[in-house]
Amino acid sequence: MTTEKETASSKYSNVSTTPVSFRRKPSQLEPRICSSRLAVLCAVLFGWMCLGSNFALGQPSATLPDAPSAGASTSAVFPPPAQPGEVGYSPLTPRDRSTLFFKGYLGSPYMYYESIAVAAGQQFVGEPEGWPRTVSGYAKRAGSEMALLAIEEGIHQGGDAALGLDPRYFHCRCSGVWHRTGHAFKMTFLAYDANGHLRPDLPRLVGDYAGSMLVTTWYPPQYIARVQGVQMGHTQVGFDVGVNILREFSPELKRVLRHFSVR
Repeated sequence: MTTEKETASSKYSNVSTTPVSFRRKPSQLEPRICSSRLAVLCAVLFGWMCLGSNFALGQPSATLPDAPSAGASTSAVFPPPAQPGEVGYSPLTPRDRSTLFFKGYLGSPYMYYESIAVAAGQQFVGEPEGWPRTVSGYAKRAGSEMALLAIEEGIHQGGDAALGLDPRYFHCRCSGVWHRTGHAFKMTFLAYDANGHLRPDLPRLVGDYAGSMLVTTWYPPQYIARVQGVQMGHTQVGFDVGVNILREFSPELKRVLRHFSVR
């Protein structure tokens, strides 16, 4: 007959002594990294609207009032007077493309402003997990974001150059909020070739996902390229859509901001 002491001993002998890990699995990190990054990027977009800078909202052509602007990362260097296929349009030369990337993007406030803002948001929510919320941790986050943006845009513009596509944004030759919003969404995934035909802008998507996946190689080990990297790529594509909508409605936004600044 089993004694009470033997029963208690048998009961607790089955309890596992394996140390319990409280590190979240990659699947548990997906919603948090995606939502936190999206929230930060939305804050960046809102900041651009509040600042009302020419860089953020695009610069309309001074000679042609209805001409399209080149978009946030390119308008300061090459405001195109016409769309591809129209009279007055000149395809970008290799020298133009080089200037467009190094001066129009790397030399503009865009990547530095976004990097500082995104790093501040990541610091606040503690992303990536494993990086301290200290000055050194903030420096790592800001440097990582700058590298991400440079990789994404480098792949985008380099790929467009190889395929003969124009990476700049062109305003819609249409009217109406929904038509223009649809155009901004469409131009996230399409680009003009030298003949004025719209083609799939695959280099932009490759840049968004490849850059995001590459970033995870220097993130803490629980971040995996095919999981968190892909999630970050989704967010970057959504951010591109938001930026294009800002570019499309930049004239109206600038008038509204100018009105409130005068009051």
